[in-house]
Amino acid sequence: KKQHHDDESQKNGKKDRLEGSDRSQHNIIQLILNIFHRNSIIPFATMKAIFLLLSSLLISQYPGLQAWSPSFRKVHRHQHYFTTGSYNIKKAVNSPRPFATAPLANDKKMSIIEAAKKVPPPPIPFRDTSSFVLAGKLPPPETEAATPSSSPSPTPPLRQSPSSTNPLLSPPRPIPDPYGWLRDDSRTNQDVLDHLRAENEYGKQITSHLENLREELYEEMKSNIKETDYTTPVAKGKYWYYFKMQEGVSYPVYCRAPRKEGEMFHPPICEDWNANVASTNQLSSLMEGEEIYLDVPALAEDKPYLSVGTISISPNQEFLGYTLDLTGGETCQLSVKHISSGKEWVLYDVNEINVRKNIGGKVKAGVGGKDVSEPENGTDTTTTPLLECDGSVVWNDQNTAVFFVTMDEAHRPHRVYRRQVFKSDGSYVPPEQQKDELLLEERDELFNVRITKTFDGRFLIVRSSSKESSEVHYLKLSHDSESDEEGRVVENQLTCIAKRRPKVLYRATHCQGYWLIQTNYGETPNLRLMACPVGNEGNGESWQNVLLDSEDGDNLPLFDGGDKCSLDGVTVFSPDSSIDGTKAPDSIPLAFGVATGREEGLPRIWIMEFNDSPLAVSKITRLDFDESACDVGLGPNRDPTLPYVVVSYDSLVTPPSNIAVPLANPVDLDVRRVLKQKEVPGYDKDLYACERTFVKSRDGKTEIPVSLVYRRDVLEKRNNEESIPTHLYGYGSYGASIEASFRAIRLPLLNRGMVYVIAHVRGGGENGRPWYEEPMGAKYLCKKNTFNDFVDVARWLTGEEHGNLELSTLVQPSIGKRITNSRNLSCEGRSAGGLLIGASMNQVPELFRAAILGVPFVDVACTMVDATIPLTVAEWEEWGNPNEEKYHDYILSYCPMNNVKNGAVYPSCLLTGGKLLVLLPNLNVRS
Repeated sequence: KKQHHDDESQKNGKKDRLEGSDRSQHNIIQLILNIFHRNSIIPFATMKAIFLLLSSLLISQYPGLQAWSPSFRKVHRHQHYFTTGSYNIKKAVNSPRPFATAPLANDKKMSIIEAAKKVPPPPIPFRDTSSFVLAGKLPPPETEAATPSSSPSPTPPLRQSPSSTNPLLSPPRPIPDPYGWLRDDSRTNQDVLDHLRAENEYGKQITSHLENLREELYEEMKSNIKETDYTTPVAKGKYWYYFKMQEGVSYPVYCRAPRKEGEMFHPPICEDWNANVASTNQLSSLMEGEEIYLDVPALAEDKPYLSVGTISISPNQEFLGYTLDLTGGETCQLSVKHISSGKEWVLYDVNEINVRKNIGGKVKAGVGGKDVSEPENGTDTTTTPLLECDGSVVWNDQNTAVFFVTMDEAHRPHRVYRRQVFKSDGSYVPPEQQKDELLLEERDELFNVRITKTFDGRFLIVRSSSKESSEVHYLKLSHDSESDEEGRVVENQLTCIAKRRPKVLYRATHCQGYWLIQTNYGETPNLRLMACPVGNEGNGESWQNVLLDSEDGDNLPLFDGGDKCSLDGVTVFSPDSSIDGTKAPDSIPLAFGVATGREEGLPRIWIMEFNDSPLAVSKITRLDFDESACDVGLGPNRDPTLPYVVVSYDSLVTPPSNIAVPLANPVDLDVRRVLKQKEVPGYDKDLYACERTFVKSRDGKTEIPVSLVYRRDVLEKRNNEESIPTHLYGYGSYGASIEASFRAIRLPLLNRGMVYVIAHVRGGGENGRPWYEEPMGAKYLCKKNTFNDFVDVARWLTGEEHGNLELSTLVQPSIGKRITNSRNLSCEGRSAGGLLIGASMNQVPELFRAAILGVPFVDVACTMVDATIPLTVAEWEEWGNPNEEKYHDYILSYCPMNNVKNGAVYPSCLLTGGKLLVLLPNLNVRS
């Protein structure tokens, strides 16, 4: 009951607010005593309610008790209804900050409560129950009659994409948004920052008893990492490229060393390259003639944050273009550098330069960068904003200009520019003389723009894509020198391979005058392989299937886009020598195509031989490996003229290796060469085992791939039918696959007897695009398949099967079935994987003991309604648009924020977020 105060207390407003909570508690206790006085027999439900009331009152005075006893931890879930409903909301209303903490404890209590007082109360954010967002068709804004001096009406927020034909909700419906005030795009709101600091401080104090364990785990993780190391040297033209890492230094140093003509593999590594690091705190040369072309530790000095975006070497290997993110906001600045002299220049916003020139201002060099050379006309006094881009950079053929992409206000890459930064003699173009030429602008907010260069370096590729459609343009870089009298590249040089079409995706790879097209054109479930001549693209009408030659003449499509295997991409090599360094024989194929994709739920690599034309493949070989739970993909490759491809391989128990596979004879294991295997100090592979199995979903048909890794001695506990601590990881969105790869950071868990499990749930790409797309995947109106699969795997692990849940009959029995119970099962997901964890917990809160949610996306409904949140519009093709009738109810039915179970006991949760992360607002993490 709401406490009614007498007239005297009402006169003392401040005192009344402070003592109101204590009076309410006194009245509740009096009510309980009356119940006992009037009833000799009390129903169990009444006793339970009394127990909850008393426990809640105790915890409200001594919040530390919830960390002392499991019983109090359970009660603390219910305590919210009593304390938050009275004292805390009142305090929040009267506090200058919109959040509050529980009352402080009285210092005259029993000793156990004295100990509990040391645990701080959690910061409780203000819950604005009156706040909501409107989903659907908004009413027209109420504006005063327009006058000649009136400012233009604000643009109404976007409700759906222009291409959508789905009706909007009308009238609009409110969606509760009690924590919407936590959204702060500027990241400067003091109330929000104070609350985040309070959360961090609370997390630090509430886990202070784990400090020794944290330190122990950290040291163990460090002990499994070889901090002073180098990457596999990769051949490109006249150099071997690699980077080095030094113990205690957070950033790599990018280096290169001379490569002799015809040298197939890098020369021996200098034995003493790291011998003097302890005394000199500096690494020696890894290979003879080494030079540093980008010293990232030096760039990071005195900077609170730094992340390298792209590093691009010019075709003549004399210049460097690189991008840096200095805020964590995924917006980069672009710099260019002359490698041999060490001179470098940061690029400015030339539009701002032109504005300042018009008003008499000048440009000052050196802003935002270190050791940046001055303009040729000397130092000026007026600062100028730096160029901001998405982080990509591509050089032209003449080593004089760079291509880059800028972003709009919603952080969407949308414009491709070309800027000349060097003259033909290699001298730098002064900033005030630089000009940006717009090559392409993407105006559809569903689409993002990306730029790359073909592997052979001949074409600039500009790809506009949404989640479901794409459009590719290309520019022949040898034509980039053709410019008009003002130095601008001739307009309309970009050529479109095929205009965008609904539900049609495609990519293009150059191969001997042809485009190899990877596409789902023709509504194929997976991507197929087609080809057409460069310059005769025919908007897709001239595309032909790439065929596999057959001895009987019955040539069939190589990758037909069917369910059996999925195609991801193709990389083309045209070797000019044999593996032994001699000139390539006349019998060598025209080109080799290295295809990546998936088959039988695993990543695969195929090597294709093109003899006469890219329209036909004479031979195809799939690379196979022994382990069932593994990850394989392309490694570091820079030179398309080499006779081998570098493949990266690892598994749940095998550290990563880079392996050179000869293109002409890929199945000959004796010719393969391990270029480098990651060294993991203290790791003994023989102590560990992994397996891959399948679990049937609740529909009785779908088989969910599951990967497990564990120490072999854990099997002894399994044989004794002991419950083994198990950690379950999942993602399941965007068609992204979670591979069975090696992670040294898992070893402290495995060494403590834990089993690590990856559930390859629907929504990912493990079984190709049908595993992701409607109707059998987990997108749009079948998104719940992601959560159901995860819960089904968890129930299989605990033996709490649901319906037809069982191990697939296609595989041998697994140790995973009934390996644990809900008291020993934890789970984890990040970003969209955080959505997976939130929805799974709402479905069965009692199934997990603990949960980790990293930058979780748990406020789906409110986020997807608001097109002003960065990247929301593009996400409508992933989740659906809750402004539309078709998706509104379905999204609300699984959105974690809108489906928390009242009174349920949830797992202990750790949620983490990033202050400057643009993909998710703060409120998603707070949720």
